Amino acid sequence: MTLALALGLAAASARGDVQGFHYTREAAVPAPGWVRVPLDLAAVRHLAPGGADLHVFSPSGGEIPARLEPAPPRPGRRPADAFRMEAADDGWRLTVDVGPGLLSHQRLFLSAAHSPLPPPDRLESSPDGASWQPLARGEPETAAGEMTLAYPMTTDRYLRLHWPRRRQETPRVSAVAVEIVASPVLSVPTVNAECVPGPPGALFCTLALPAAGQTPRRITLDVEGKGLVGFRLYAPRDARWLPVAEGVWQPAGGRTRHELTPGPEPVAGAALRLELHAGGSRPRLAGWGLDLTAPTVLFRADGAGSHTLAYGGARQPEPRPAAPGGHPLWVEPGPESEHGLPALPAVATAPGVRLNERRIAASWRIAAPSARPGSLVRLELPPLVYAQARADLGNLRVLSGDRQIPFRIWSPEEPALAFADRDLRLQASGGRRSGDSAVEIHLPQPGLPLSQIALTAPSVPLRRLTALRYLEPSTTPAREVRRRARPTLVQDTWECRPQPPLPCRNLLPLPGRAPSVVEVSFQDRDNPPLAALGADLWRRRDVLLFVWPDTEEPVRLVAGSDTLTAPSYDLQALGDALLSYPWQPAELSQGRAPARLQPWWSRWMRPMTLLAAAVLLLLLLRRILMAT
Repeated sequence: MTLALALGLAAASARGDVQGFHYTREAAVPAPGWVRVPLDLAAVRHLAPGGADLHVFSPSGGEIPARLEPAPPRPGRRPADAFRMEAADDGWRLTVDVGPGLLSHQRLFLSAAHSPLPPPDRLESSPDGASWQPLARGEPETAAGEMTLAYPMTTDRYLRLHWPRRRQETPRVSAVAVEIVASPVLSVPTVNAECVPGPPGALFCTLALPAAGQTPRRITLDVEGKGLVGFRLYAPRDARWLPVAEGVWQPAGGRTRHELTPGPEPVAGAALRLELHAGGSRPRLAGWGLDLTAPTVLFRADGAGSHTLAYGGARQPEPRPAAPGGHPLWVEPGPESEHGLPALPAVATAPGVRLNERRIAASWRIAAPSARPGSLVRLELPPLVYAQARADLGNLRVLSGDRQIPFRIWSPEEPALAFADRDLRLQASGGRRSGDSAVEIHLPQPGLPLSQIALTAPSVPLRRLTALRYLEPSTTPAREVRRRARPTLVQDTWECRPQPPLPCRNLLPLPGRAPSVVEVSFQDRDNPPLAALGADLWRRRDVLLFVWPDTEEPVRLVAGSDTLTAPSYDLQALGDALLSYPWQPAELSQGRAPARLQPWWSRWMRPMTLLAAAVLLLLLLRRILMAT
């Protein structure tokens, strides 16, 4: 069965008839050898992270090993942002502003207003326009009224040229350009970010990326705010937010534009989290822009001809080719073509094995109004399901009637917010040694798969030993005994060097399924308990992927007993290839409360009670008869 599923999704024939993939495009290779094909934004949106579903087929239909990698730096000419010629004590000075951002440049082009333009005797560079250092240069070249100066590659924003006062006429320059050496980028059209207000003076925004696994080269932010504005940028991985960049922008009136360069690592998920903090009124994100590192497909062509790039289907199990020794040929691809994916095999998706209703602990009806029979649907589990599910979710089933519908569980990289409280009240722990304080966080649902807690405090210097543990809710006097017996899950020293208006922040991992209460404790020692403590608890997201059945019976999500064996379906052999299929959303409908599991002996309770009553009556009757 596994082999049949793989063949059904990965079959390919000759060029122009590649099957099993949602998207293809042609690349006309003029000669054999290494080839590099750039990809556009449409391909980025449809590729799996890291190009895991990318395949390249030769003109004869054979598959060629290929890999996805960033486009290498390429030189390009662009005008300078600004330039100014002015008199100096010993001559004339030309100051050039290359432009914002860490741009690598290596040549300068000067267009003379009146030919010829004499060569400068000195060239300097500066990152800030204040501190200058000499920059070596080669002999200038002049052609068609333009002087070219080559120098070692630098990322300094400012250049300064000097001419000695050997003649009365001032050197006149009409235009200045620089040769930038940079990797190509993809400029992504962006819409308004989804922002929600946080504590006073804070704004939390989600910046959506076109797809998971992308590498942001530059993020531009248009911010409206008064005074200092602090920022923090996070990227998701394994249901946690990892810090990428943070800092403070100096005050500027009205709207200001800022640039962030996250780094060379790709983002595992499809969104970034941005926090803005101000000391006064809450700042506003008026707009934002995104440039991605442009990806390319690298492969070795055995001959000339039209090669097919295919993606949006089966993942690539074969090893990627080694990097070439020379310079690959740059080949622009043709337009993207969309194809229908092969239908998922009915034998692997249709309802099959029955589930004994007596093993069901809870049940919810599933609604998918836009789904048709045979459609792939995605159901993201709401928090209430985790109270009935095991930690591994192995006791969950999707049923049509009493027959199981095969499904696969997928967990996105981005976490979901499980709980937030901006004003937790710490209290001294009477059961502990003096100098400790603690707070209990009561979760809205038990059993949540927590992944991270973010603790915040006012921007003041602090150093506290922090500990976290899980507790079960209880009102009995034995609570303190159980509290001391609970092991510490996470222990860390929270150090904060304040950088107003950014609050102090401590990110701690949490180990999976939690009961109803999370306790956070601090060793305050000779310090007062922390004031205005805030906490955000994040959890893992779980999505069920299954095919909507062709039946009139209701579709249900059920939780079985804890002893129920985890399911094993042939559908799971498709792996992440299911993520390439179009899908429809599903949710749990508002119906009756979930059914509770009855003990196996509950059906015998009434007969046994009646039998016991009959025995007692017989004994009583026998005693009466014997007494008479």
